[in-house]
Amino acid sequence: MLRILPVAVMVCLGLIACGGTSNAALAQDLPAQQSAEVIAAMQKVHAGFAGQKGYVAQLGDSITYSMAFWSPLGWDDPTKYLPEGEQAAKLPENKPWKNIIQGTRDKGPEFANYSGWKVGQVLKALDGVLEKSRPEVAIIMVGTNDISGGKVPAGYRDELEQLVKQCTAAHCVPILNTIPPRRNHEQVVGEINKIIQEVAGKSQVPLVDFHAECVRRWPEKTWDGTIISSDGVHPSGGKSNDYSPENLKNSGYALRNWLNFLAYRQLYFEVLSPVSEK
Repeated sequence: MLRILPVAVMVCLGLIACGGTSNAALAQDLPAQQSAEVIAAMQKVHAGFAGQKGYVAQLGDSITYSMAFWSPLGWDDPTKYLPEGEQAAKLPENKPWKNIIQGTRDKGPEFANYSGWKVGQVLKALDGVLEKSRPEVAIIMVGTNDISGGKVPAGYRDELEQLVKQCTAAHCVPILNTIPPRRNHEQVVGEINKIIQEVAGKSQVPLVDFHAECVRRWPEKTWDGTIISSDGVHPSGGKSNDYSPENLKNSGYALRNWLNFLAYRQLYFEVLSPVSEK
């Protein structure tokens, strides 16, 4: 069985682990798991869903718009990277995940993801996504461009909350992501990520703490030029479909894909298709 940890505990784990951890320990870890309370809340949100089964919307800026994010789930299967005891534990309808997850290559403004976007632009595009794509799940990461001026905009929290509310009103399960570390922006990154965590907690929606998992592997700003690329902003590329412990330390996009896959996997078996557990 997957370990189910409260969101607050997962955040703490990410921070406590900043002292470093071994590849062996990471290989046996399944982060990004949601609490029983969040699962119960999402079961209520998903009830009555009549949209496109398996469709995962990708909402955000260039870190989401990149084909390095999420598209590998459409052509490669991550099952072999699960801990040994989990690999054969559950398969979705006896199919590879690439046959279950839909919309992995849907990139661009019409899909509510684009370079340079801030939360307001994502929010403006959301109605079209909910109407046309009718997503079952939405992965949301936005904030890196919002803080370019060195502070969190006054309306950021309200607009992020509205994003979440519009998704849940459409019976779409949102997965909030914290933004990654950014060079020379450590304080404001912490401030906006605290808002993201608080919105997730208040709304009882899933949270993937991408930032915590980055600094878990590369503490004390060693993330700069490693798991974060040389521009100091975007996750590093490379083998974005390789979820081995070593590669998760060296490809920021592989790490984000893996964390969101693990969150989606739990939601699939406990919220989206719970009958398949029997």
